Amino acid sequence: MEALPKIKSAYSTSVAAKAVNFCDRIYHEEKQLEDLTATERYEQRLVKVKPLLDALFSWLDEQNVSGKGNLADAVRYARNEKKYLYTFLEDGNVPIDNNRAENAIRPFAVGRKNWLFNNTERGAKCSALIYSIVSTAQANGLDAEKYLTELFSKPPGTLLMPWKD
Repeated sequence: MEALPKIKSAYSTSVAAKAVNFCDRIYHEEKQLEDLTATERYEQRLVKVKPLLDALFSWLDEQNVSGKGNLADAVRYARNEKKYLYTFLEDGNVPIDNNRAENAIRPFAVGRKNWLFNNTERGAKCSALIYSIVSTAQANGLDAEKYLTELFSKPPGTLLMPWKD
């Protein structure tokens, strides 16, 4: 995405735009399989998604990109990680990407910068505790702000778990 041309009219000849289009098609097909069982998803991935992934890598192998820059970095990365990018095809339970895990750790990456300003060890532990509670509430489909509002409106010592009953 970072290698896409700034001017949309250049997309028709852009290598980056064509690569994004390949990825969009792969994710579109994967989205169609989300309600299937793991076994059905595995079978359908081999029929519908694998040919698209094969076509992407075949096309990437034809591209002559070198040097530095977002496009060269992206093509080099894809070529180097090819065997890992095919892993999700081996098991219907394996997600196509690791976005869920990355989204779960993002608050901690941001928090790391903020924790530099905790004055005490106890303050740092309290911050980590709040992050943990908020993350658990969000992972369980709760509105974290509403949950915390309800939690802090209760008398001290009240047990209110951050998940749905």
